[in-house]
Amino acid sequence: MDETKLLEEKLREAACVGDTDAVQGLINLGVDVNTQHSINGWTPLHWACKRNYQDVVVLLLKSGANKDILSKKGESPASVSTNPYILQLLGVPSKAIKSDHPLDEERYGFVPNYLKNAPLMGKVDVGSTITKQYTHQVENEFVKQDLVLKIRIANSHDQDFIEVDLSRDQLSYSNLVKLCCDELGISTNQIERLRKLPNTKLRRDKDVHRLENFQEIEVQLNPPNANAGQTSAHIPNGCAVSITPTNNYQSISKKDQTVLY
Repeated sequence: MDETKLLEEKLREAACVGDTDAVQGLINLGVDVNTQHSINGWTPLHWACKRNYQDVVVLLLKSGANKDILSKKGESPASVSTNPYILQLLGVPSKAIKSDHPLDEERYGFVPNYLKNAPLMGKVDVGSTITKQYTHQVENEFVKQDLVLKIRIANSHDQDFIEVDLSRDQLSYSNLVKLCCDELGISTNQIERLRKLPNTKLRRDKDVHRLENFQEIEVQLNPPNANAGQTSAHIPNGCAVSITPTNNYQSISKKDQTVLY
């Protein structure tokens, strides 16, 4: 098989499995969008319609696919599809569409792929109340799930992460900071920054919204405060003591007295 025939076969295969990226890539290479199989005469559009991959159908039509090409058995792309939205794209009159709604399993024997994958595709709109309600229900269930994150303190002697749960309806920077403090036993004023590994600083709520499950996050702590050359202490009676090196002597200032030793 020469290279052209091989690429044409790849295009029909990509349309058959619903690989939109592969279809687009092959079209960009100049592969004939109307290529027909030598035995059955099916085009990529036939396969996309048969599998009810509406995104692939739209892409093929925009790229010049001919919806009137017939297979060796006289099948048009529209004749092998059960997706009302695809049938409308192919110019089939609405009165000729057999199903009142896309869940007619008695007529077709299965639930079309475009409905089974509705939460993932996110672009389905066939005007069906059932489809919209189903998608809305799945989205609500997704929101109820907790986001699982992995957190640790940067440069700690213990470099193991711990897994924590953050409710998806409470995704905000402040809530993430509070969660880190509660789980790691630190206070907010100790935190210098939160870093999404390997190298991204978290600053805003939008940054937190983009986090995915099992994202690794490091809490960078502020460096300890220290005044060079001077330390402070307290003596039993509660008076402040200042200890400062001076000519190899140390002095204690207590009220109006200075004692060198």
